[in-house]
Amino acid sequence: MSSDVLLTAAPAATAVAVAVAALRLSRRRSGPQRCFWVLVGPSAAAWALAALLGRLPHVGDASGGVVSQVAGLGVLVTFLAWAGLAVTGIARLTTAHQTRGNVVRDVLDILLLITAGLSVLWALVLAPAWDRGQVSATAWVTVVVLVVALDVPLTAFHALLRSPERARGVRSALIGLGAVSLGDITSARSLLLGGGGVTPLAVALWGLGWALVLTGVLLEHGRRQSPPAGGGLSRGTVQANGAAAVTVVTTALGVLVDGGPGAPVTFWLSTTALFLVVCRTLLELRRTTHLQRRLELKVEERTRALADSRHRFAALVAHSSDLVIVVDEQRRLSYANPGAARLLGAVPGSTLGRPAAEHLHDDEGPGRPLDALRSMVAAGVDQLELRLALRHTDGHRVEVDAVVTNLLADPDVQGLVINARDVTEALRLERELSDRAFSDALTGLPNRALFRDRLEHALLSRASRGPVKVMYLDLDGFKAVNDTLGHEAGDELLVAVAERLRTVVRQGDTVARLGGDEFAVLLDEGVQPAEALELADRLVRALRDPVTVRGTEVHVGVSVGLASSRTAGRTAEGLMMAADTAMYEAKAAGKGRCAVYTPHMHEALAERVQLEADLRRAVEEGQFRVAYQPLVDMGSGSVSGVEALVRWHHPERGVVGPLTFIPLAESTGLIDAIGAYVLREACQQVAVWRDSVPGAETMRLSVNLSAHQLGDPGLVDLVTGVLSETGLPATSLVLEITESALVDQHDAALQTLHALRALGIRLAIDDFGTGYSSLSYLHRLPVDILKIDKSFVDRLSHTGDLSLVDAILGMAATLGLTTVAEGIEHAHQRHALAAQGCATGQGYHFSPPVDPELVPELVVAALRAPAPTETAEDDDERARPGVPAPLTGSPAEGSALG
Repeated sequence: MSSDVLLTAAPAATAVAVAVAALRLSRRRSGPQRCFWVLVGPSAAAWALAALLGRLPHVGDASGGVVSQVAGLGVLVTFLAWAGLAVTGIARLTTAHQTRGNVVRDVLDILLLITAGLSVLWALVLAPAWDRGQVSATAWVTVVVLVVALDVPLTAFHALLRSPERARGVRSALIGLGAVSLGDITSARSLLLGGGGVTPLAVALWGLGWALVLTGVLLEHGRRQSPPAGGGLSRGTVQANGAAAVTVVTTALGVLVDGGPGAPVTFWLSTTALFLVVCRTLLELRRTTHLQRRLELKVEERTRALADSRHRFAALVAHSSDLVIVVDEQRRLSYANPGAARLLGAVPGSTLGRPAAEHLHDDEGPGRPLDALRSMVAAGVDQLELRLALRHTDGHRVEVDAVVTNLLADPDVQGLVINARDVTEALRLERELSDRAFSDALTGLPNRALFRDRLEHALLSRASRGPVKVMYLDLDGFKAVNDTLGHEAGDELLVAVAERLRTVVRQGDTVARLGGDEFAVLLDEGVQPAEALELADRLVRALRDPVTVRGTEVHVGVSVGLASSRTAGRTAEGLMMAADTAMYEAKAAGKGRCAVYTPHMHEALAERVQLEADLRRAVEEGQFRVAYQPLVDMGSGSVSGVEALVRWHHPERGVVGPLTFIPLAESTGLIDAIGAYVLREACQQVAVWRDSVPGAETMRLSVNLSAHQLGDPGLVDLVTGVLSETGLPATSLVLEITESALVDQHDAALQTLHALRALGIRLAIDDFGTGYSSLSYLHRLPVDILKIDKSFVDRLSHTGDLSLVDAILGMAATLGLTTVAEGIEHAHQRHALAAQGCATGQGYHFSPPVDPELVPELVVAALRAPAPTETAEDDDERARPGVPAPLTGSPAEGSALG
């Protein structure tokens, strides 16, 4: 017995190692595999304990002592535990993936396998022991062990066939557990037949079995968990069931032929096996019948769906608005749906058998499409996309996008299937949208985007062949047309201007409308500078002729800026900016002319931009001061009023003259803020002088208004508010407007003048005589004062000609207007004007513009001075006693606010 213990120790030790390793592995697994390894560990430990207990000396003691009975019971319990845990773990590999429909089949399969195993066990082990009469209590325990042990290899065999858990380690463990159980059966058979119980075969099976289980554990330790096989439970149990049935029948026949007391048991086992086989066969037949019925229903359903889809497809093709045709190997039409007939205007069926090339438009030609089809067939291409131009029966072109599918090898088609959709309207809309995106909707000329694109291409393509030249055109006087005749008339004028530009530019030039009244011309390659200037001159002359708009003859001009990439750089943006800069230079030079860009223009533009920024800062920070030039009564010499003149005290440039910043202020709209400041400051100052300075009680104030201010609808409210704040009487305020500003004003501005005059404010025309049509306006303008321009006063010194001055004074007297002569610098000018009846004068002869601190001194000095007389001393350039010396340089008169 001690030798049996030694032989069993090695497998038991291996089983213990398996128990420890399996429990560790279970922590890394999940699902059925985790349950399997969790149960394999305790089952291995139980087997090891049962093996060692069963080999102790007292277990086989025939005396039947209490110790022997307890040990035997321990062996039985531990062996049942090992088998039960192993079977449960093995079964979990299959039942975890079980469905309700497979339960009955698997139960029958397992019962059949158990019946086959019992038949073999009965025939080879139990029946011989029964015949010898060796059926003691120990024998019955051994029988129980045999039957229980038989379940392990049978369930392992079933799991190997059916379970989707196909990991290598799991399969190795299943084979090992089955081998251990076969070793148990071998040992029990030997014990039952009177042997020692431990046979070499049993020890070999135990060692091999636990070694395989341990190998499986080690294989799984080193890798990630394998997922179940995708196919689910295996269906390959029919062969196993057949083999089991054959085994039962063969065994039964052998036992029945031999006869003996065990024959009835064999009979019932074989009967049970046959019953199970029949049940399994009926179940399989039922399942097969059910599957066949389902298959028939699916085939029927698929057939019906296929027929419906064919009918549906035929209906869709027949009623489709798209063209569907089939072209055979001879390039003839073998099929055409009704949509093809509608698309081409043909009678359905009339095109069949005709060459496909007959339906191509003349512009398309048969060569390209048919060559494409031949190449498609030769290269074995399955599908091809192309655009075709087809011919309608009435001759018009039909554009289609076609998809050609090669079905020549399909016996049901035997041709090239062409599916085509009419895209004629879509292409027309696309072209129209493209035209709208790159052309001006009003004039039809290229727009800014297209012009810029062509300019960029020209800069790239002509980089090595010469400079690119661009003209920038801006209409002169277009705003007046819009304001007087309306925007629709302005649009009509733009169309007429565009047509004139088209007729003047040469072939190869690109003329475009950039927006508003701005146009541009991209000159053709190779244009010399003289030719470009000649073209610009022709454009200017072409737009000088009047244009009739809605029955009214209007005059506009154009200012042209010419720039070359040689001086402006080779970027589209830089070239356009340079031409634009030159155009503004042409406007500043008097409009209606052409200016060629030079780099210094950019510097001047940068200077203007900087000056504009400084001017805005000056408005915000209050850098302006008001100077006052006296208005002198020509008869008495007293100061009857002052004219307010603005001066800009720049922190870095010093005093900036009004001729420099006033035009900039007017163009930027800052003149309104500056004019409001001058008006408020001057009214406040004159009101103080009227109250505090002797001789200034009736002093009047003259303030210049720009054309921009005159167009401001809030001007009347501003003047009213300032007079109310300062307390200056409205009758003491004179607002001066230049003659050119009055001529260009519309009815709203004239209403503003009437409203101002209704307040008691007097209105004066500044620089009278320098305009071109102001005489025709005098009869309807609410004017009180005419200021004779300095250019007429200068004629008194150069030629002594009094005719023009006399005419102006006579006209003013006839119209009841007061006159003021500007720019008087000599005594003889003063005396000549006084003799002609001019009431008031101003100029450097009396005083230059002075700071407000010096005005009271001038007023008082004029009161104390004797009446003026014409003497020889009056002609010298000395100032009158008490009057500050004249300023050096030219007088700053004649400009708005200046």
